[in-house]
Amino acid sequence: MIEIREARLEDVIELREVAIATYHDTFAEYNTPTNMDAYYNDAYSLESLTNELNEPGSKLFLAVEDGKIIGFVRLRESDEVKHILGNNTVELQRLYVLTAWQGKSVGKFLMQAALTYAVDRKYEWIWLGVWERNFNAQKFYMRYGFEKFSEHTFWQGDDPQIDWLLKKKL
Repeated sequence: MIEIREARLEDVIELREVAIATYHDTFAEYNTPTNMDAYYNDAYSLESLTNELNEPGSKLFLAVEDGKIIGFVRLRESDEVKHILGNNTVELQRLYVLTAWQGKSVGKFLMQAALTYAVDRKYEWIWLGVWERNFNAQKFYMRYGFEKFSEHTFWQGDDPQIDWLLKKKL
């Protein structure tokens, strides 16, 4: 049975392993090992992940099965799209599910936790960035009513890539 719960500091090491494994499975074939390692060392260092857990306005939910983390979703307050969507937004920064558990409703459970959190806190918009070539993720988000409203550059090491920005009115 899959349990959705809030992340705790003692989850950081396993969270890092899940983040790297999921990111690798999704993006390694499109990026150099050097750029992948640069991203892991920056975004998924134990220090970075610990800071994310402690960041005001941030919430991280885990999907756990048999005591093992199999996916997670991170939400955070961010000013990046304030000029477009206003002040009352929350970013769905990451929604990751280990490859072996994809297609088994784990993403659905994590999305529901994210949407419930956002609605309960009375955010007006939830938004996210998704790589322009990550078609499976785009389809997943669009099933939940997200729509494209802009783009931004995401740096994968020294490689500039385009993320579509998607929004959903709550």
